[in-house]
Amino acid sequence: MPGPSSRCGRSATLRMQLPSLKHRLATADGPPMCGIAGIFDRDGGHDAVAVSRMLDVQAHRGPDGSGTWVDPGIVLGHRRLSFLDLSQDGAQPMTYAEERYVITYNGEVYNYLELREQLAELGYEFRSGSDTEVILAAYAEWGRDCLERFNGMFAFGIWDRTERTLFIARDRLGVKPLAYTWDGQRFGFASEVKALHAAGLAPGGMNPDAVYEYLARGYTSGGRSFHADVHMLEPGHAMLVSQAKPLQTWSWWNPSRVEDTTYGDAAAWAARVGEVLDDAVRLRLRADVPVGAHLSGGLDSSAITASAAKHSGNATVTFTGAFTDDAASDERQWARAVAERYELVQHEVEIGVDQLDAQFDRILWHLDEPIAGPGVFPQLLVCDLAAEWNIKAVLGGQGGDELFGGYLRHRALHYKQQLRTGSVGERISAAAELFTLARGEWKRVRRTSTRVTDEQLDPAFLAQVDPSLREEVRRGALGHASARDLMWHDLRCYLPALLHVEDRVSMAASIESRTPLLDYRLVELMLTAPTELLFARGEGKPLLREAVRSWLPESVVARRDKKGFPTPLHRWKDRPALRRLVGELTSTQTVFRADYLAGVEEFEASELWTVMTVNGWLAKLETGSYAQPRRAEDLAA
Repeated sequence: MPGPSSRCGRSATLRMQLPSLKHRLATADGPPMCGIAGIFDRDGGHDAVAVSRMLDVQAHRGPDGSGTWVDPGIVLGHRRLSFLDLSQDGAQPMTYAEERYVITYNGEVYNYLELREQLAELGYEFRSGSDTEVILAAYAEWGRDCLERFNGMFAFGIWDRTERTLFIARDRLGVKPLAYTWDGQRFGFASEVKALHAAGLAPGGMNPDAVYEYLARGYTSGGRSFHADVHMLEPGHAMLVSQAKPLQTWSWWNPSRVEDTTYGDAAAWAARVGEVLDDAVRLRLRADVPVGAHLSGGLDSSAITASAAKHSGNATVTFTGAFTDDAASDERQWARAVAERYELVQHEVEIGVDQLDAQFDRILWHLDEPIAGPGVFPQLLVCDLAAEWNIKAVLGGQGGDELFGGYLRHRALHYKQQLRTGSVGERISAAAELFTLARGEWKRVRRTSTRVTDEQLDPAFLAQVDPSLREEVRRGALGHASARDLMWHDLRCYLPALLHVEDRVSMAASIESRTPLLDYRLVELMLTAPTELLFARGEGKPLLREAVRSWLPESVVARRDKKGFPTPLHRWKDRPALRRLVGELTSTQTVFRADYLAGVEEFEASELWTVMTVNGWLAKLETGSYAQPRRAEDLAA
C-alpha cells in the first residue's frame, strides 16, 4: 500500500503502524460507483459521439472503463469505477430479460443481497454478482414500485425496449446526483452538468434565479441549476420519458412526519436509534475492498467509525484533516481518542489555507456550480488523502444535524417557540438558552440567512430574477413555524447542497462516499421522533448522543462545542498567493455592484467565498471550461 505523496503541499501524519486489512467480500463485481450519461431523441436519432464526449468529461467518476449502448432513438453511456474485480459481468450499460431492459446506474443498493434472494425465489436468474442486475430484476418484477424496496444511494436510467420508455430515478435524500435537459425532442441526462455541456445540450448561459438563491442562502433548491435550461432531478423523485407523452415527473418518497408518542420513553428511543444506525453501518461495510471512514472527532463521524470498528475489528482506516492556520478548529485530539479506543489506523492531513490557491480552479470545475461554503476545500484534501492510501470507499457523517436538530438555528427556533407557548418553567429555561445563544453564537444561528443583500447586486441582474423568488429566499431561517418545519426544510433543501459537495469531492478523488446516517430507515424513524427528545439546554443532538454513548470515549460524548470544518479564510490578507487569487476573483463586476466589490477588505469569510465562487464560475462558463475534460494531472492536482 503506497504512502501519502507530497504533491500540492499536502502533509500527512501516520500515527499507527498499518495492520493487515480484512476484506469484506460481498460481490464479485464491485459496486458501480460511476458516472452515467444518456440521450433520448423522439425523432429516432442517436448520437453516440455526443455521449462519448459526456463520458470523457466525467472520466474522474469512472477511471476503470467506459461503455455505450445504442438503440434507435437512444444512447446510454457509463463510466466505471471498479473496486477489485474488473469482470465484464458487471459492466454497464447492462441488459436484462433478453435485452428488454437496459440500465446505466450510479450508486449502490446496500440491501441487494436480500433482494436478490427474494427475486431468486420468484424465479429470477442472475449471471453476475452485482447490485446492478438486482435493480433490473426488481424493475422487471415490480415496475416503478421497486424504488421503495431499495436501501441505498442511486441515480439511474432504465430503457424499456418494448414500451420504448426511459425510467429515471434518484434516491430518497439525493446522495447521488442527476442533471437533465429537455427541449421537447431530446432528453439528456448525466451525473454532472458538465457532461450536458460536452454534448452540446446546455446553452451555456446563466440561470439568474439559481444564482440569486445561492447569493441569498448559500445553496439552491427546487431542482434549480446555475446553468440555463439545466435541471437537477430532485431527491426522492422519478421521471418517465416516452415517445409521445409529455415528460412525467413525480415524488416517489413521501414519508410520514407525524410524531409518534406511543413508542416509549427517551431510553427506548435512544436504543432504537442506536440499533438502526448500527445496522445502517453494517450494510455499508459491504465491499470487496477495505472501507475507510472520515473521522473529524465530532459526534456523527465518531459514532459511525465506532460502529464500523465493532463490525470489522481494526480493518476500518480513518482519515482526519486539520488546519495548521487555526488551532481552535483542530479536532484531532477527539479523533485520535476514537481511533485509539478501537486500535484503528489513523491518517491525518495538515492543511494550510494558502493551499486554496492551488486547489480553487479544481474545486470550481468539479462542483459544476457554486454550492454550500468553503468546507469543500478541506473535504477535498481529506478525500485525496484516502485515495493516496488506495481506499476506494469511505463512511461519512452527513445528515446528523438535519435529523437530530444539530444546527444552532434548530435549537434557537425550538426555544423561541417554547418562550411563546411553554409552561412557566419551560419559558424560563427557554429564555436562558436564547440569551446564551444570542450572547455567543448568533452569527452561527443565522449562518444560512442572507449573505449578499439586494443593495450589493447589480440592478440589471436583479431585474432578471423572479420577484416572488426574491421574496421567498430572503425569509430567515427563524421565520419557520417550528423547529421541526425548519429541520424538514433543511433535509429537503440544504442537505442536498451538502450532498452535492460530498459527491463531487469524493468523485474528484475517484472514491465512494457512503452516508449511514441517511439510511432511509433512520431518516423515517427520526421524522416521527417526539420533539422534546431532540433538544436539551446547552447540549446538541441529545438523542443521538445517548444512543451512541457506550460506543465512544467520554471525552467525545461530553463535547458541547460544534466546529464543522471551518476554513480560515480570514487569513487571506496575509498570504500573497491568496491575495492574488482574491484580487482576481473580486475585481470583475458581473452580478455585483462595483462599489460593493471595492470593499472586499471588509468582507466576512462566507461573503468572500460567495463572491469568489460566483465570479470564478462565470469566468469558467464564458471560456467553455465545463465542456472540456481536465488533463490527468489537473484532475488530481
